[in-house]
Amino acid sequence: MCAKYKVITDRVENLLSYLQPLLPLANCHTVDYFSKDIYQKYIPKNIQEEMKEAGEENIASNIFNNDYRILPNLLEYVEECRRLSLSNCPEVCMGTREFQEKLKEWGCEDFLRLKLEIFMTSKKSHEVDVLSFIAAAVRSIAKTSHVIDIGDGKGYLSSMLAMHHKVPVLGVDASATNTNGAVKRVQKLSRVWNSVVNAQNKTRETTADLYKQVTQFVHEDINFSELISNVFLEKPGGLSLVGLHTCGNLAASSLRIFSENEDIKTICNVGCCYHLITEEFENNPNLGLSKCGFPLSEYLKQRRIVIGRAARMIAAQSVERILAKKELPNKTIFYRALLEVLIERKCNSLSKNQRHVGRFRKECTDLNDYVRQATKRLNLEEKITDEEIAELYEQYKARMDELNNFYLIRCMLSSLIESLILLDRLLFLHEAGHENSFLVQLFDPVVSPRCYGLIALK
Repeated sequence: MCAKYKVITDRVENLLSYLQPLLPLANCHTVDYFSKDIYQKYIPKNIQEEMKEAGEENIASNIFNNDYRILPNLLEYVEECRRLSLSNCPEVCMGTREFQEKLKEWGCEDFLRLKLEIFMTSKKSHEVDVLSFIAAAVRSIAKTSHVIDIGDGKGYLSSMLAMHHKVPVLGVDASATNTNGAVKRVQKLSRVWNSVVNAQNKTRETTADLYKQVTQFVHEDINFSELISNVFLEKPGGLSLVGLHTCGNLAASSLRIFSENEDIKTICNVGCCYHLITEEFENNPNLGLSKCGFPLSEYLKQRRIVIGRAARMIAAQSVERILAKKELPNKTIFYRALLEVLIERKCNSLSKNQRHVGRFRKECTDLNDYVRQATKRLNLEEKITDEEIAELYEQYKARMDELNNFYLIRCMLSSLIESLILLDRLLFLHEAGHENSFLVQLFDPVVSPRCYGLIALK
């Protein structure tokens, strides 16, 4: 095993030693916030005490303004979360510019970029701009003939690779709706391509024919070389995999496909939807039916590491965006926690599955409106009176700031949980002998919360 592997495992150990005692905090549910005394149970006592002294109503402002002068214990927690996140781990995670220098070392000098802002959001434009030129550069170094976009979606990345970088791309997606959407989108883009490119002083002509689409569920036994031959009517000379926000286990499957298929020479993968990952050592009813998404590495498998679904839900949040935009939780979170108190008091025989409320189309005006809509959905309308709702609100309204502070403190763990998932994937690649495997922060995390890519070349 190369020296880099030891660096990664050391980082994982530091991360685990801090994160594991905090996983109960990450895995509790805000639904139970009041009914199970979540705040008192899981927020460290020294932080509770100093926040109470500072005034719960002031804490969110302190956090958003990065002002911890009267909150030393909270500052220590925040700084440790920052220190252990990938954005502060240069020994295991590169920035885009640093990775470009690595590409130059391998002989790639032409980083041809084009930022399109039509037929996509500004977020998607940012992602496609960066990942397309990185994927094209990696592919040119490996000299592969075709790129396969796993989880192609509406073809944002694929169409840029084909039309701007002149790369033959096969977009594979399990949804026929997505595939049809990709076909229509690239047809629209082709019609306006020359005018858009010329406006940016570019001279490259469109080649939409380089982009093909198939609707197919991606599994790990799929023969991609045969698929390319059938679609492009030519034998491929090495393949590259890309994936922009491959959902749940699909990211893990993509890495296994890359590792186990000798025809596939490179991969550029950005995962998402961590809450949909199946964990091998969690209480998993699908265990044995399919390969799990975590852990991938033997290192963490031997430790039988479990994250938990609620914690993986937190990993899908962006603490950078929350802090940059000064976002507090929606009031419905407070209302749902209060509803749980009512259910415990009046209808505690209901199972957890029977208590699922979900979202409402229209935002609720107040607690009474929320409870009325929720109890109608749960068939509990007659069991809870308006007086009980009003009394409950009066009892708990002073704790809304406390709940907001809890939300902000817990979301600090998001980057740590995401770091563990991504470092596990990086370890898997190194264990498989792929020493040219890298974690790269590709995107601005405020614009694109899932900003990290795994890039590897055989």
